[in-house]
Amino acid sequence: MENKTIIYDKLEGFIKKFYTNELIKGSLLFITIGLLYFIFTFLIEYFLWFATLGRTILFGLFLLVEALLLFKFIAIPLSKLFKIQKGLNHAKASKIIGIHFDEVQDKLLNFLQLSNTTEPTELVLASIEQKAKNLQPIPFSNAINFNGNKKYLPFALIPLLFILFFYISGNSDVISKSFARVVQYDTNFEKPAAFKFEIVSTTLNVEQNKSFKLIVKTVGSIIPENASILINNEEYFLENTSPGNFTYQFDNVQKDITFHLKSNDITSSDYVLNVVNVPIISSFSMQLNFPSYLGKKPEIIQGTGNAVIPEGTLVSWKINTFATTEVAFKKESISNLFNKKDKQFFLSKRIVNTTDYEISISNSRLKNFEKLQYKLTVLKDQFPSISVTETPDSLKLKQKVV
Repeated sequence: MENKTIIYDKLEGFIKKFYTNELIKGSLLFITIGLLYFIFTFLIEYFLWFATLGRTILFGLFLLVEALLLFKFIAIPLSKLFKIQKGLNHAKASKIIGIHFDEVQDKLLNFLQLSNTTEPTELVLASIEQKAKNLQPIPFSNAINFNGNKKYLPFALIPLLFILFFYISGNSDVISKSFARVVQYDTNFEKPAAFKFEIVSTTLNVEQNKSFKLIVKTVGSIIPENASILINNEEYFLENTSPGNFTYQFDNVQKDITFHLKSNDITSSDYVLNVVNVPIISSFSMQLNFPSYLGKKPEIIQGTGNAVIPEGTLVSWKINTFATTEVAFKKESISNLFNKKDKQFFLSKRIVNTTDYEISISNSRLKNFEKLQYKLTVLKDQFPSISVTETPDSLKLKQKVV
């Protein structure tokens, strides 16, 4: 029965080679058709310049087509190669082998039929062994020729050469920018036209609850008479200050605002007006710990950094903040940072001389946004003294009283 086992092993080897060949052919076809559809996608977007809805459909179709190609040419052969999905059985494999080898013809199929006999007689077993012995020298796997896939190579090279031509000719933007617009299908892009919008405002940042004046100009061979701004699908006209120059006022800005500009059929890309949270001091207090020899209890001063204090007083500042990452104590050229815990900042200093100082607050976007000037006036300690005054006695004029 050893010959029979060899025949079955050779059939399994043929089936593996068959699906390996299908995978090679499928990979070449996937590259060819997939790249051709890729080129079709970016070319149709480049020439037609779809709006967001059109690019959404184009992107969806691209994903669908590529997924179908991947499934048909790669996933199916792989699943059959690793027997995840049912593929060729031995009978079908024998028919394919019989087409390539005249000496096999129906012998292999007959061998399989005899092998599947439920209760074979000795004559049948002998016949199976004889047929297996006759079939053993035949190289079944030679029925598959990998070289046959070479005919697909020129087709795979066509789209690759087409893409290479765009890069060599300096037109790579046609591919990269067109495809980027398809992938970012929900973003508005500014179409090349006779003019374009430029933001004149130095920065698109505004402090929370403040107003912001947007200044826009158009650059190009055509100067539009009017323009509008679109915010949350609502359109507002810009104020025309001079030919090609426009403004728009954002009032009491609370959060980031995404907008784009439009004039006639020309639309700008999306812009974002960023709200910058300003650092704020919500409460301010100083605790005054007087020198122990004075016998005075500590005092707390709220809302101000000014005070008149004895020499040697330990002053402890406690500041509650909002949107603040740093609080600094500045005296002349010396600067000390407050210690931070959650939204509170702490600092302690023993004051021995009259001190003019500044407290400044900052965050990641606004450095030293607010500077508060204060003064601590120090009452200096003095040595004890006795004052003596000489006064004549009114009754005894010759006697003086000290």
